[in-house]
Amino acid sequence: MVKSNRTISLMGEIFYDLRTQRNFRLTDFGKVGLSKSSLSDFESGKSILRFDKLDAALELMHIEVSEFEYFFNNYHSDYFVEICDEIEDANYMQDTVKLKAINSEAGKYDNEQGNRMIFLATQNLLYGLTEREEVEVTDLMFNIEVWSYFELSILSFVVEHLNTRLTLSLMKDFWKENLHYLKVKKYREKIVQIVCRAAVKYISENKYSIAQKLLEDVNIALIPYKKDLFCRNMSRFTLGLLLHQSGKTAEGKAKMESSIRLFDELGLPEMKAYYQKIFDESVKN
Repeated sequence: MVKSNRTISLMGEIFYDLRTQRNFRLTDFGKVGLSKSSLSDFESGKSILRFDKLDAALELMHIEVSEFEYFFNNYHSDYFVEICDEIEDANYMQDTVKLKAINSEAGKYDNEQGNRMIFLATQNLLYGLTEREEVEVTDLMFNIEVWSYFELSILSFVVEHLNTRLTLSLMKDFWKENLHYLKVKKYREKIVQIVCRAAVKYISENKYSIAQKLLEDVNIALIPYKKDLFCRNMSRFTLGLLLHQSGKTAEGKAKMESSIRLFDELGLPEMKAYYQKIFDESVKN
């Protein structure tokens, strides 16, 4: 099939964004048989890469063709995503042994940006971040132009360390420019998770109006997805926490308890335990 000039140009632009975002140089692709000039022509929209060459180039960056195709309305999965899913599971189950193992392994190769981001994410979940690491995380998130599932996952693990201006800017960008992400269930769950975790941060800082704005926006974004009980329940629990901490104690407690029961009914014991812990800590305080 002959691709239009616009399609070729867009493919090149996306490849360029992914390559620069993950700190690969044009010369790095010589090892998979791609010359600097041919790759430069592809990125500038002057020529198309053969599928086998594109596949090899993406594989070098730990990106599957399916992820690349997602930006033409497909899906995403790669090595780093598997690691992020393991981090997520370990975080929900409070499995510090697993988190430490991932942290240690990523630390061995953290000169590569993907592993560095995994290291910082697990470092935060285990020990918190130093001031210098917080600055590094902020810079990394600020410079992302193409949000793959991997970058969204990292954001979900570190969002509480971003300043308010950057957090709100990212959220505004998602609702204004990236609503197509919500059409994919896995992406939708991750974005809602990011918003809810950011809201929890602002609730803990007594910045209730910011938390309320975040939750209002996510609930509007979820209107087309009324059957997505998982996402709605995360949002509902967080709203309950906001109500409880801002003075509507009984109403907030009831919402949180109801959400925890629903996680149980949905067959998600790890989610039930995770939110039960937040509930216990909030009620105790």
